Amino acid sequence: MSETTPKYWQSLAARAGDPALLEQSRNEFAEELPVGVAAQSSRRDFFKVMGLSAAAAMVACQRAPVQKAVPFIAKPDELTPGLALWYATTCGACSAQCGVLLKTRDGRPIKVEGNEEHPVSRGGVCAVGQASVLSLYDANRSRWPSVGGSRAAWVDLDKAVTEGLRKLAGEGKAIRLVLPWVMGPTAEAAVARFLAAFPTARTVRFDATGELEAIAEAYRLTHGARLVPDYRFDQAKVIASFGADFLGTWVSPVAFTRQYTSARDAAGKREMARHWQLEPLMSLTGASADRRVPVAPSDLVPALAALVKRLAEKAGRDVEGLTGLPEARVSTDVLDALAGELWAAKEKALVVCGGDEPAAYVLANVANELLGNAGTTVSISGGLTLDAGAMSFGELLGELDAKQVGAVLFHGVNPAYAHPKGDALAGLLKDVAVTVATSDRLDETASLVGFHAPDHTPLESWGDAEPRRGVLGLRQPVVSPLHETRSAMESLLRWAGVEQSYDDFLRARWEAEVFPRANVATGFQAFWDESVRQGVVVVLPPATTEAPAFRPESVAALKGSAVTAGELELVLYQKVGLRDGALANNGWLLEMPDPISKATWGNYLCVAPSTASKLGISDGQVVEVGFGGRTLAVPALVQPGTHPRALGLAMGYGRTKVGRIGNDVGDNAFGLASFTKGKVRRAALGVRLRVTPEHKPLALSQIHASMEGRGLVREAELAEFLANPSAGNEKEEGHGGGHPLSIWSGHEYKGHKWALAVDLSACTGCSACVVSCQAENNIPIVGEDEARRQRELHWMRIDRYYEGEPEAPRVVHQPMMCQHCDNAPCETVCPVLATVHSSEGLNQQVYNRCVGTRYCANNCPTKVRRFNWFDYKHDEPIERMVLNPDVVVRTRGVMEKCSLCVQRVQEGKALAKREGRELRDGDIRTACQQSCPAQAIHFGDINDPNSDVAKLAKSGRAYRLLEELNIGPAVTYLTKVRNTGNGSAT
Repeated sequence: MSETTPKYWQSLAARAGDPALLEQSRNEFAEELPVGVAAQSSRRDFFKVMGLSAAAAMVACQRAPVQKAVPFIAKPDELTPGLALWYATTCGACSAQCGVLLKTRDGRPIKVEGNEEHPVSRGGVCAVGQASVLSLYDANRSRWPSVGGSRAAWVDLDKAVTEGLRKLAGEGKAIRLVLPWVMGPTAEAAVARFLAAFPTARTVRFDATGELEAIAEAYRLTHGARLVPDYRFDQAKVIASFGADFLGTWVSPVAFTRQYTSARDAAGKREMARHWQLEPLMSLTGASADRRVPVAPSDLVPALAALVKRLAEKAGRDVEGLTGLPEARVSTDVLDALAGELWAAKEKALVVCGGDEPAAYVLANVANELLGNAGTTVSISGGLTLDAGAMSFGELLGELDAKQVGAVLFHGVNPAYAHPKGDALAGLLKDVAVTVATSDRLDETASLVGFHAPDHTPLESWGDAEPRRGVLGLRQPVVSPLHETRSAMESLLRWAGVEQSYDDFLRARWEAEVFPRANVATGFQAFWDESVRQGVVVVLPPATTEAPAFRPESVAALKGSAVTAGELELVLYQKVGLRDGALANNGWLLEMPDPISKATWGNYLCVAPSTASKLGISDGQVVEVGFGGRTLAVPALVQPGTHPRALGLAMGYGRTKVGRIGNDVGDNAFGLASFTKGKVRRAALGVRLRVTPEHKPLALSQIHASMEGRGLVREAELAEFLANPSAGNEKEEGHGGGHPLSIWSGHEYKGHKWALAVDLSACTGCSACVVSCQAENNIPIVGEDEARRQRELHWMRIDRYYEGEPEAPRVVHQPMMCQHCDNAPCETVCPVLATVHSSEGLNQQVYNRCVGTRYCANNCPTKVRRFNWFDYKHDEPIERMVLNPDVVVRTRGVMEKCSLCVQRVQEGKALAKREGRELRDGDIRTACQQSCPAQAIHFGDINDPNSDVAKLAKSGRAYRLLEELNIGPAVTYLTKVRNTGNGSAT
């Protein structure tokens, strides 16, 4: 690295010191005038532009529209206008099934928070879970059942479906029920009742991403049972991940994030788990790793096999079946060092892998067996047993092609979109007598069936979950169904002839099967009421629960599983925000910047810097990537940390029947997966790549602010930190000490002084805080076009910085919000006093005064103020129901920024006053703090010496941004600590 190359850089252009990028960062409010317009402008043109600016300022001063509030005629007893009600329930946004709390105002769910009493998720919520409340009010949901595309009554649909299924069963025709792998124990019981009513029925399990299916298949081979174990990262001292993004998208990222940060709490435990990550693409998990090694997709299985060989040698055991695999093209020094550290930790070590290749999971299981970590970092008895008798979707396609199926019912899946043979499904279903879908909208699959029985959303329905064996989460409706929908499980029960509502079915099963295992002295009614209140209950596992034993002969199944390496290999991966695309009509998720690429609104082909240089590819250049007979034209993004042979394309985009927001955003990557011998493979494909002259601009965030060479992020090695708590945080001469000169007379805070502390060592960059802030503060989405113009409105952002060489950089994430400076530069330049300081240390924004001069944004050194360019209205009345009434909805032409959730501050103070007590530390939690799975954010009164934020501000790791400017931020950052092994500590 040359002397002119910055230590930390945001993009390859910033690292290279591109003058165009520097000019772009200086032109903060560019209007994107054509090149040469400024030079050719006349005096008349100047006054035209100035006239437009004056008109915009006048628009900013207009009065907000008048809205009438209608009082209750008969107020419900449990509801007090202005006060929130909270409901404990279970998140249904993904298969992790975390425990959450739903905040409702006047009967409207408006905010998702984590349930701290849940022993698995422990108060954390991911970005997808946060955004699920917006999907409740999606105007494109189905509002009634339909038959043949026309509206129908439930009684007519039930009669037609029931008669059709009974007739087919009587004729011996096959009935197939296509389901996700994970649903919940009572839902599985309802499915069992359906199967009992129709002897010719079988379940077909479908997994859009393939990871759960691969885990289940691997454990079927190694342990004789389809299951997903309970991984315990908090018990590990050495973690080796081969392509598993367990902090972002893999299995249960919220629970794993909490465990991971607990195992790496160097400040509290004085020790830190070592994390190795071998992967082809830079993932959220790889960004947090101590040692990250870029590996080609086709080398992951050979690398795992080489690791198993080394562990077997150390254990003195012979593992058959590894001789047929190719040699790993990974450094022997890397594999030797990794095997040595894993073996030293033994039962405190953990090996995991990602992707959809069962052979990789088999090898990971063998590695864990050799390490002897069963019951410590891998608990098979604590995991979940999945459907043992289920067919694969490939088998169903074979049956459909042979015209052997009389009925197909789809629930919770969308194979017409998410399967490489999805486009053939329409033709295959034409010859099926009864086709049913229970999706919440007429999606790609539901639009092909004859009967659509729309399901409730998880926030409208009863249900349960079992994220860990013995931990049962209860789901309760937090609002009455908004439309004429019905629980899909109740539909199955109706068609099976069970005259019982699903909530009664759920309650009866809990009384018969769960209550006896609860080991409580109360009666069932008291137990049920308490379970509903808490949202989760821990019960004894069934008496027959026994962990299946490892089968050494399972390794023989690896023969013939090697993947042929290609010159370029495609990896289809999940984004943290969109996952498999089920919530692709959710604007919060589409506009959330990807934590690694910082891109929004669409997918792109990730290309390594060396590959891009070799092929002449630049950001936004359209490339054609092909596999088999399919070709997809997508824009490219040069992504540091990508292996030179790897190409990455995110799944979840390219929806065509999801809704007006998500339709035609990005391209459908599922079509590029391979489908041979009934199996889908979404990685390690040899592909063709053709560079075109076309360009499609990407909507990238964090490209219009420059660090200007300042040390905004700071790091230290573990050994250095243990020797010196201030390591990596040495004060520069003349900065941060003494009493620097100031034009301010100083502020006195005789009462509270609110402040934040952000632990960079804990932050993984998951961006749950970004969506949480958006939901709490009524922040609108601006759309792809405005995002390209750098006009995003997020009050909070996650800045991502690289360090090192582009091929294998290290990553640091830094949450950035208004710093609430004591000497705020924004306050001195506002001509109308719209931004002022409060007596409790908050930098306040008075919207009624603001006329949109944007002087404050120009003078903000951390660039955290947002200008509201347009009046972002909600076109559908139902979508306005998500708005938080505690926060004003801003009209066009005002500045916006983080308020440190001042509405929560006032609410906490009012509650303490009503209860006649002093305000306690922890009574007030900001939205970003509340949702953080890593507990990286702390809020409190820094004037209280016993508060967490005051203690953290005095630690050796504490520093504040731009101290040399004497702005006096109220936000304290704590240096990031890494355990890279470059010292004595491990």
